[in-house]
Amino acid sequence: MRSIGLTVPERFTDSMLGDLRACSPLAIRLQRGGSLQPPGDVIELEIADDTLGEVMRIADRYGLGETEGVTMVTSTPSSIINADYETLTRESQATTWEELELSIGGDSTMRADRVLVMAIAGFIAGLGIVTGTVHAVIGAMVIAPGFQPFSRFVLGLVTGSSAWRGGLNDVLRAYGALLVGATLAGLMSAWLGVSGIDAGDDTYLAAADLVAFWTEPTWHGIAISAVAAVCGGLLIAIDRTVLTAGVMVALALVPTAALVPMSLIAGEPGLALAAAGRFGIEVALVLAGSAAVFLTKRASDQRWPVD
Repeated sequence: MRSIGLTVPERFTDSMLGDLRACSPLAIRLQRGGSLQPPGDVIELEIADDTLGEVMRIADRYGLGETEGVTMVTSTPSSIINADYETLTRESQATTWEELELSIGGDSTMRADRVLVMAIAGFIAGLGIVTGTVHAVIGAMVIAPGFQPFSRFVLGLVTGSSAWRGGLNDVLRAYGALLVGATLAGLMSAWLGVSGIDAGDDTYLAAADLVAFWTEPTWHGIAISAVAAVCGGLLIAIDRTVLTAGVMVALALVPTAALVPMSLIAGEPGLALAAAGRFGIEVALVLAGSAAVFLTKRASDQRWPVD
């Protein structure tokens, strides 16, 4: 279910009301002259999710988001009690593109605090790899907000909005910070006399198990990352971005990126090149998985019906 507030220029009000009534809203209210900025009438709706696309199409016809056009605010009520209550509790929770873009933007914009978190994630991942502490590497994957910037980039390309620019900028800032953190971890290890590549027989690097997984594009590693990338796109599309922390654990973005500067510091350019290659594959899978989800959503969206 959605609560929708529309600010409508007076010349559109009566015509738009007629169109909106055809959508069978659960409730509809009108306040003539109720909006001072922007000036106009206010139409408030409660609608079921399966009519959200049609309401968006109507708003588009009246210049949604344009100068001298309609403005819209959407929200999701925390509760509702009416005759259709039981039906509403089983809704699919549709999400508009604008809601997705706002949600991803809020989660992915690399402000100073998020940049610092990415740097810390790189540092933790680096030390976790050196010391063979796998739970530390997993922890770094969980805390790194590294999936949403990619999805924001893809969303902008699919919808033709400027979100792709912000997404690209945030990807560069996020993973640049992660590389800085991993570099600091590698330098600290070298300063303490611990090689970033061979810290002892008990480490994962010495055993080569995880390093091989993070640097060699095996079929099972690629399959896991591909499915995780699609899952991440689905979580974004249904506005469950908080769960993408789990997707980051399945992906190898964080450890592969961290291995690049650490391998260089340890004098292993071949390993650094292999890690960079695997990181590139991970990025390609994330972009492709998100694009597949968003293109499928657009094809089935009632707002852009197929003629």
